[in-house]
Amino acid sequence: MSVFSRVGLVASVMLAMARKKPWQPLLIIIAVMVATGGFSSVMLINEGARQGELGRSQTSVFNSAAIVARTPAQPLTQRDYAQLRRAGFTQLVAIAQQTDTLQCIDGPNSRSQPGSSGTAATPVHAVTVLGVDLLALSSSSLLKDMQKAVSSTTDANLMHRNSAVSYAAPQLGRALACEGVLMSREGVSLLPPYSVSQLPDNTVLVSLEAFYTDKTTLQNTPLSALLVTTAFDDVRLRELKNHLPSHLQYRQAPETASDGSLAKSFQLNLWAMGVLMGVVALFIVLNALTLMYRARLLFMLRLRQLGVSKASLLLALMSELALYCAIAAPLGVLAAIGLTRQLTPMLQSTFEGLLDSAFVAPSPLLTEMMSGAFVTSFAALALFFVIPARQLSRALLASHIHRQPMSVLIRSIITIGVVAIVLLGLVMANSTFSALLAVAGVLLGGCGVILLWLPAFTGLISTLVPASRPLLSYVAASTHRLSAKSRLSVCAFFIALAANIGMNVMTDSFRHATESWLQQRLAAPVYLYADDKPAPGTIAAHIDARHLYRGVTTINQQQATVRSYAADSTAQHSLTLDTLYPGGWSMFAANKAVFINQQLAFRHAVAPGDSLTIGPVFTQSKQNPVFSQSTTYTVAGIYPDYGNPDSQLLLPSDQFSPASGYAGVTALYQATPEDLARLAGLGEIYDTPQLLKKSMQTFDRTFVVTDALNVATLLVAGMAFAVSVSVITLDLRPQLNVLRTMGIGQLQVKAMLTAQYMLLLTVRPPRLLNLIYRYRYWVTSASTNARCR
Repeated sequence: MSVFSRVGLVASVMLAMARKKPWQPLLIIIAVMVATGGFSSVMLINEGARQGELGRSQTSVFNSAAIVARTPAQPLTQRDYAQLRRAGFTQLVAIAQQTDTLQCIDGPNSRSQPGSSGTAATPVHAVTVLGVDLLALSSSSLLKDMQKAVSSTTDANLMHRNSAVSYAAPQLGRALACEGVLMSREGVSLLPPYSVSQLPDNTVLVSLEAFYTDKTTLQNTPLSALLVTTAFDDVRLRELKNHLPSHLQYRQAPETASDGSLAKSFQLNLWAMGVLMGVVALFIVLNALTLMYRARLLFMLRLRQLGVSKASLLLALMSELALYCAIAAPLGVLAAIGLTRQLTPMLQSTFEGLLDSAFVAPSPLLTEMMSGAFVTSFAALALFFVIPARQLSRALLASHIHRQPMSVLIRSIITIGVVAIVLLGLVMANSTFSALLAVAGVLLGGCGVILLWLPAFTGLISTLVPASRPLLSYVAASTHRLSAKSRLSVCAFFIALAANIGMNVMTDSFRHATESWLQQRLAAPVYLYADDKPAPGTIAAHIDARHLYRGVTTINQQQATVRSYAADSTAQHSLTLDTLYPGGWSMFAANKAVFINQQLAFRHAVAPGDSLTIGPVFTQSKQNPVFSQSTTYTVAGIYPDYGNPDSQLLLPSDQFSPASGYAGVTALYQATPEDLARLAGLGEIYDTPQLLKKSMQTFDRTFVVTDALNVATLLVAGMAFAVSVSVITLDLRPQLNVLRTMGIGQLQVKAMLTAQYMLLLTVRPPRLLNLIYRYRYWVTSASTNARCR
């Protein structure tokens, strides 16, 4: 008989045993489904975030440097583009743009013709049509995203083969969704745009071939610019400038502020929860494998006696694991896709409303995801298969000698070493990544302590129970027996419970801190939100109306937000300060000092009393500067600014109140209900409790996904523990039957089993849980500070 025949015969025996006791392989399949489903859902959500506007501000080629014409009289020509490309500057990509209108036609619900004014069913959209040389984008991530969007989307536009392919940002893509084609004012037919990141707002991208038509030519619409898709080094940049004709110039890339901190935190939180689900699933699988192989030990010994080699036996076990992965991995991926699609509307609302960004419904490649999930899960199982395989090999040896358990001294030394390593990780954690590693060290260290001390703790409890309590003695002894077989499932439950406690403590702490901060910052009883500043005389004279103004400036070539702030006693009371420079408020009122938020202080390493030079201050229109000269101020104090990733500073209201910088908010003091009724026509009016309620609702939406993953992980770990203990309990039926024959009632037996399960969970080291959730709060604070830097 060949090796493969023997392996196949042994594998069929294994599957027959699996059908006899289905709970053990089912536990493995469920654990693999949880791991692959959790990772796949996290990957899809983060991919949707990446394709949205999260990474657009920093990675888009449209924010890069460019070659432009010096004057409109001598525009950029096709010849200039060709000469620069032939000179070796292949990073240059030509673009052209014009303003146009798009209208959906030829759909079942569309009856308008091109050039009509549009109806409610077929609105006309005014957009910027951007033509790009797509052939020159071969090395750009933008082209890869465009190709992926086309290949992963079900093509329902095969009937419109003469229409050009178009692309747009996610929000505009949803607005231009059309069952037919989009017709421009110039008569160009476009397919409904595919949603792609890195595109500017209100812009539809097409190829240059589709952009230029009989009406739109290089003569009436010349090339707008040559984008630099890959940054030049200094030598290459000098060569480029030397090759430029006299009518062209090199334009530096615009400075953009980093606005992705909240989104990156969201993604990082998801990845952390995905890894946590994977670790919990790993312990569940290890526990299930150990239980399954222990239950099959008798059959494996008989197979060895029949001449089956140990290698054939292990290979058959690996084949069985491959079968379980082949079943579980696709189911996990499909569950992740279904979950992501169900969460897409909520995620889009959260990203648009909270993160000021966009979320694109990801279009997964099923074959790629399923094969990747199978390979990853099987590789992980094969790697950690070594632990139960070694235990099985020792059990199959005829000369196997039962080893004595570790002494208390050795356990204590190992525990001290684990605690020392964990404490070292806590001390050295000074960044987000190292903080997450330290958290992983705490959790794995706690599992190591459980593996070391759980049997010893339960054994100590069984010795302390008096013999005069026979039923209680049996509970303690049975718990001690279970502890040796269910340590891994207890570790999985321990990790999930620790993460749940840590997440709840962290969220509650942040929520309490944010709510306290809002209560102090929202000092006015009522706020008026309006697009335009109320005209003089609109607000009654007895109402103390304080308008909020906003602008932008640069500090050390980094953008910062400028806001107005009053200097009276009411304003001083409502501004929470971490530190205040002596005489800071007097200097602020005299326009000699500014207050800055924590983010700005971290980024520029400034403290109260230090000097800070800010550049010219502009309003959002950036037309005429409010302050045209750079000014040096003293830092009067630093205030916390929860949820704001931007650098921000405050200037006195009597010094900074530009008409074009109105921020849309007016604080109203001493306003009567009749006054508020008259002002309702100017905009939306909210009292402080309403604003606080809306703010906390927005805060709660931030943790919806992570809370769901956290609860799911805890439920799966608890279910796995219950199933594993139930499987072990099946082996206790002879002992339970003896108890029943001794006159112990069925309810007493059930209460006894429940008591031993609860005892098994409560003997784990409680102080370690306390350390974990306290440290998770510290880690989150350290991570926030690291991101601000």
